[in-house]
Amino acid sequence: MPIFFGFFGTNINPLNENIKHREEIKLHPEWNRIYGPGHTYWTGALQDGLDRGPHPYYCPVGWKRYSLYVADNFREKFSGWCVCYHGTKFQYGLSILTSGLKPANAAEHGQGSYFSPSIIYACHPRYSEIKPVLPEHQNVFGKSAKYIQFVLECRVRPQNIIIGCETFHIENTTIDHNIPNNVLEWIVNTGDKIILDFADLNATVVCTGLMVRVTNNHPYFFSESQWWQKTCRCNNNFHCAWNADRDDLEKQKANGATCIVVLN
Repeated sequence: MPIFFGFFGTNINPLNENIKHREEIKLHPEWNRIYGPGHTYWTGALQDGLDRGPHPYYCPVGWKRYSLYVADNFREKFSGWCVCYHGTKFQYGLSILTSGLKPANAAEHGQGSYFSPSIIYACHPRYSEIKPVLPEHQNVFGKSAKYIQFVLECRVRPQNIIIGCETFHIENTTIDHNIPNNVLEWIVNTGDKIILDFADLNATVVCTGLMVRVTNNHPYFFSESQWWQKTCRCNNNFHCAWNADRDDLEKQKANGATCIVVLN
């Protein structure tokens, strides 16, 4: 885990000078999970008797959760809160975890903080950066590790959710087979707050974990990522968000390239 935090770099400047850093990031390893067959796995909406609010929770297959400590008696305090995800760039990781999340000022569904009930949607490279794993880190993540992504796992108070459609404008393309395109964006109105502070137990959203995915090839080759090709409208072959050359990806795909999750 310390190596993973190293991917965030050293940028811990607060997003606003009036916001204080959280003194420490507490992990809760008892609740770390690997999601997939042979590990923590289920199909369909989870039915385990716990109250996660009115929106279903599906298995984030292929991801590992590093659990963050939020509060004692978590289940009681956050009963009924819904699971959601927020993708971001590595360079913002430490600032978000230590200072909070800055709401979007100009966004398609209005001002607020944006989340999704779908990790498949939240891990699109527009949101979740795809970062190469350098050779010196392969002894930690595995010799076959080539790329890494992370997404924030959060809980949100359901009364504060404004539901919107996906914003790639690909209405006729299925993004997540479990969740319709017209409910993939969750907007949380933060009012006049300049920062959504995850350390504030009175906040409408808390961050409960870091979802990490390490792969042996570019994640574009996952079957659940094929909708990405409908979202690229730039003229550059090297897609900066994808961190890859589109022509090269298509050639690899035509030659049968695949991608698997590296678990270590």
